[in-house]
Amino acid sequence: MSDILIRDWIDEDLPAIRHITWETWVATYATFIPVTDLRSYFDKEYAIEALREFLRSAANRGLLALVADVPAAFMRTHWEEKELRFYVSSLYVLPEHQGHGLGGLLMAAAEQHAVKWSADAIWLGVMEQNVRTLEWYRKQGFIFVEEAPFVMGNSTVNHFIGFKKIQTDRL
Repeated sequence: MSDILIRDWIDEDLPAIRHITWETWVATYATFIPVTDLRSYFDKEYAIEALREFLRSAANRGLLALVADVPAAFMRTHWEEKELRFYVSSLYVLPEHQGHGLGGLLMAAAEQHAVKWSADAIWLGVMEQNVRTLEWYRKQGFIFVEEAPFVMGNSTVNHFIGFKKIQTDRL
């Protein structure tokens, strides 16, 4: 897939980030979280200004995957100094682009970035009902070791939190 480009977000990408988020959420979460709850969380956490604020921190990074110059997937990462953990806080691929390797390319970029923080693992959370994604992460080598509630609007779902050790010698 030579027509794929992974790059850092720029301000002009934020509407596309919102579009990818919403389309992916509706396709993935609407079977177990009411759309009204998705919308209230989306309007707060993925507002343009909230996304700009996210990028203002040096501990955060946004990566965008473009297919033939069209935004198709994105990732948000965060270095949590208190926990000494590198997190993938979001990874969303438009439904029509799933299964084409974009998630794997974004995860590889995250591994490279995690090494810059001297991290030895990547951490992330996945909703329990998001079975397809949970299995994908397990195939990528993630081990889930914690559970926590995740609240979207008036809905609370179980969230599995796990990690994948990274091999710093191969990066």
